[in-house]
Amino acid sequence: MRKILSALLNSITGQRRGNLYGGIRYIKQSEAALTRKFFADNLRRIIVLSLIPLTLLGSLSIFITDRYIRQSVEQNSESRLDQLTELTQVIPSELDSLSLSFDKDPKIKIRLQSILNTSSFTYEELEALFYLRNVIDVPANSKPYIHSIYIYYDNPYGRYLTSRDGMAQLDSSLDKDWLMHARRTGAGEEEFFTELRNLPTSTGPDRFAEVITVYKPFSFSSSGSFQGLIVMNVLPSYFQKSLLESDPWPGSYYYMTDRNGIPLVHSESFPGVVPMKDNGARFSYNEAWVNVKDVPRLAWKAVSVIPSAALYSLPSTIVRITLALCLLSLLLSAAYALWITRKNYRQLSQIIHVLDSADAAGDQVPAMPEHIHDVYELIVRNILQTFLEQKYLRVQLSERQARMELVELKALQSQMNPHFISNTLHSIYWKTFQLTRSPNEACLMIERLSDLLEYSLRAADEAVLLRDELTNVRSYVELQRTRFGSRLTDVWDIGDGTEECRVVKISLQPLVENSIHIGFESEQRLTVKIKSRLENGRLKVTVIDDGPGIAKERLAHIRRSLENNALTGKHVGLANTSKRLSLHYGSGGLLRIMSREGSGTAVTLIFPQEPF
Repeated sequence: MRKILSALLNSITGQRRGNLYGGIRYIKQSEAALTRKFFADNLRRIIVLSLIPLTLLGSLSIFITDRYIRQSVEQNSESRLDQLTELTQVIPSELDSLSLSFDKDPKIKIRLQSILNTSSFTYEELEALFYLRNVIDVPANSKPYIHSIYIYYDNPYGRYLTSRDGMAQLDSSLDKDWLMHARRTGAGEEEFFTELRNLPTSTGPDRFAEVITVYKPFSFSSSGSFQGLIVMNVLPSYFQKSLLESDPWPGSYYYMTDRNGIPLVHSESFPGVVPMKDNGARFSYNEAWVNVKDVPRLAWKAVSVIPSAALYSLPSTIVRITLALCLLSLLLSAAYALWITRKNYRQLSQIIHVLDSADAAGDQVPAMPEHIHDVYELIVRNILQTFLEQKYLRVQLSERQARMELVELKALQSQMNPHFISNTLHSIYWKTFQLTRSPNEACLMIERLSDLLEYSLRAADEAVLLRDELTNVRSYVELQRTRFGSRLTDVWDIGDGTEECRVVKISLQPLVENSIHIGFESEQRLTVKIKSRLENGRLKVTVIDDGPGIAKERLAHIRRSLENNALTGKHVGLANTSKRLSLHYGSGGLLRIMSREGSGTAVTLIFPQEPF
């Protein structure tokens, strides 16, 4: 009991094993250090149980949330840009419809050109003009995004057909600059080109209307200039309403630009155009994620800009919450560890007080607690009580018994001194030699038996060279040949370079002994083969015999018993050798046995060639 209590106090105080009451005096002298150690150990255990799950949960939440938000933002942005792109496709569709009438239909085209080039109008021309105006009035009045439509063919009067005024003339119209811009910008056979401008509508204070003018030239001459032009003035406010619904993230905005990067339509929080990059439709700019989608045919670009802060706002909130919870958990853990430390220290002080009281009171045992509330009171009630009542009697008795056992062991060792047996064998050998005056079989047997005994005593190391082990086995085989004569045949197949390998001492002789003894129980003749090979840094030595072999069920039982170290009977040599190999190399499965009933047995030992 004293040893148990000493180990308990040593584990608490961190001192080496020694005098029990020296440990108690150490506790008294190092109360502050012990309290700090208690606190540190308790805090470490509590933190492992509280902070690690919290940290893992917070990290996983941050990772999942960040990934989900990023995917959600990308999908939402892509969807909004697709909606804007589809919304703007109505413009080229309407222009294509007008082009079918005023460019591809020769009757309408020739008729309108004739009207624009005539100096005065006939009744039939006025009726035709009324019909042609209805062609452009229908889309202009039915589509909420169209402000007005112009149809122009080159004519000396500067006339054009408009959905607002019917026939108009450039020099007398409020809107005069559109044709000049079309001539200046529309060089080349481009399908569409765009201009954002203020269209004059009246002379009042609100005399301008902001429009996106989309030009579709046709009938190009050999010089590349157009002779016909369809103009559609589109209201950006129509698309503006859609963009106002496209800002689900704080600080994000959408806009659309023409081919020159001039913004045509933008959301309310639009701060300016983002410089485009050539590395794709999605890139990072000024701590924001930018998605760009091309609008077919119009050569516009739909752009969404989402600040990184909006993307990481929720993960950042989770990080702050996780850190706050970790800090709170740390504070609570420290408070709980302090409470446990004080409680444990009071309980340890109670144990020390009981020991001191028992030591001072002689044979009188101090009063023990009647009720058990924790492990410390259990120690006081059971372990310490027994220890204090005996007053070291059991320890003294154990020491006395240990000394007696040591003396008895030495006496037995002296009685079984192997050197005495070796010297006696040498004396018998010479006495036998003197009787016959020449070497005889008895002398040879005694000589080989002496060699076997000397080999077992010669090297204290468990690892020997295979060469020495084979020499010992040969001596044993020759000793058995003296008994069995020509009935015993031995075959040696020793691979190159294997004799310098190291093996466990006296590991092969028990296997050869098993083969000879078991083989001659049922056979008149026996062949034993010893084979060695070095493969991949592992020496394999196999003992093969052509004895009676082992039945399938018995072989399975032997293999299971080897795995469980429970083999007994005739095969105890196998069990001992297998156990020695496992203890020496630190791994099992180094002895393998194969056999077939009536055909013989092969036992292989594996020796890893590592430094011993």
